[in-house]
Amino acid sequence: MESWTLASNTGESSLSTFKAKLAFNAKRIVGFLKAFTRKKRGMLGLAIILFFVILALGAPLIAPYHPTEDIDLAGYRGAPAWLRGLPGFSYLNENMEPVTDPGFKAPTAIREWSVTITPENQNVFKRYSSTIGNPLGSGPGSLAITFRRENINATYGNVKVYVTKEFYFPSTSHPSKFSGDIALLVEGTSKRTIEGTVFLDIPLQLNVFIQTGNETYYLWPPLPPNNPRGITEKGEIVSTTSTWISAKSSPESLVSTMDSTYYTLKVKMYNKTGVILDPARTIFNQTRGLPAKFVYGVEIIFKDLTQPNSQVETTIYIDDFKLKTYGNCFGPLGTDQAGRDIYSQLIYGSRLSLYLGLLSTVLGVVIGLAVGLAAGYLGRVADELLMRFTDALLIIPGLPLLIVLVAVLGPSIINLILLLGFLGWMSFARLVRSQVLSIKERPFIEAAKAIGAGRIHIMTRHVLPNVMSLVWVTLATSVPGNIVAEAALSWLGFYDPNVMTWGRMLHDVQSTAGAIANWWWVLPPGFSIAAIAVAFILIGFSLDEILNPKLRKRL
Repeated sequence: MESWTLASNTGESSLSTFKAKLAFNAKRIVGFLKAFTRKKRGMLGLAIILFFVILALGAPLIAPYHPTEDIDLAGYRGAPAWLRGLPGFSYLNENMEPVTDPGFKAPTAIREWSVTITPENQNVFKRYSSTIGNPLGSGPGSLAITFRRENINATYGNVKVYVTKEFYFPSTSHPSKFSGDIALLVEGTSKRTIEGTVFLDIPLQLNVFIQTGNETYYLWPPLPPNNPRGITEKGEIVSTTSTWISAKSSPESLVSTMDSTYYTLKVKMYNKTGVILDPARTIFNQTRGLPAKFVYGVEIIFKDLTQPNSQVETTIYIDDFKLKTYGNCFGPLGTDQAGRDIYSQLIYGSRLSLYLGLLSTVLGVVIGLAVGLAAGYLGRVADELLMRFTDALLIIPGLPLLIVLVAVLGPSIINLILLLGFLGWMSFARLVRSQVLSIKERPFIEAAKAIGAGRIHIMTRHVLPNVMSLVWVTLATSVPGNIVAEAALSWLGFYDPNVMTWGRMLHDVQSTAGAIANWWWVLPPGFSIAAIAVAFILIGFSLDEILNPKLRKRL
């Protein structure tokens, strides 16, 4: 009975001790928070960090595009769209896609295309196909143009069909570039088959064009020998096509040969003008007067020249018939040298910079804390070995060593975190060691030794709590250094190609000729690095004033 009573009293005593300790710690935390909220500098720094944390966490919702993969969103090095509202920037234009439904997803899509036949006859039919479409493009759905001739003992010759869409270009300046696309499938009757190739009774020829005023510019197909498979050197389709013919440079490619930056289109412009000019500047010519109306379309020539006594027919299916003009302004912060959204890069850059800065700092502080505790408390040989190793790393220039290691190991984010962490602990280790040398001579440490406490117990339960104030201050003040170190490495070209950071943004500016004049590209990442560095420093100063007894006495 007495033993049960003793155990009960011991349990109650332990519970009451735990509650008292919990209440004490809660009181300390509340007191710390009250003291911190009175620090204006610390609250300002915390507000700045919270702002960037919100940007980092909300990046997928706030940023509309992927920072590295989404290219050609607009013209290269485009200005911010909001500049259009300022005096002197009325020449800026944004992206425009005149065709509403280029993939013919709905039957109503064929209504936006006008079909003109020359000479006029009733043997050309326009219809919508809901089942046939480009499988490598928009899928089912296409515009079908059929030429049919009954047995009338005569041929019609060349029958031209124009499928066109008129649009208005609203700017006084030409677009940065333009790009079009078209996909074709041809089928029809045939009386000839040679070596497995089915030749059409009515072959056809086609030309994609843009017309403005009296000028017509032919965009596709390209000049031989660059014609896609299925189109002859004369630009004709003479046999049925088993697969879709596309303006893309290859079925897997996103690049169109109908792009104003593509060499084959530049050659066609040269053959027309005799001068090597930018096709976008040539077609959307300011000297002719902009804004202006344009016509985008395809000329289909059915060549009804043979088989006068037979019923013949050829059908061409048109899909993914699109045109896009790329503006010289885009989004809140414009575009970079690859047409990527700078605003999205800035938002995602906050995520990577915080992630790298915090993790590398935590790693460095943990290593420095362990080395400093061991060297300061164990002393003698352990102290000598650890401090000489620390001194050896301290005298090596940091940035050159980082450059060499990153070049050897590879510039991935994980490698950068590990390198910055493993090379950023030395100064903190010496600081912890000096503090431990002072603490281990104090009476409460001697008392712990006297009652038989072991080294590990003393280091973790008595020494470590007394150096934690250094840990919190160092965590806050070391993050900016690692963020700036990553920015410096990225600026020098040692960046992870799969991610976007503020340092990489500055590298892209530096490596692009004339980009330094685009202040909307230079200033945001630079100011962001400076702002987050200042924020952590402000918090570090405030923590030092609260946790450092010497500074606290002067308040």
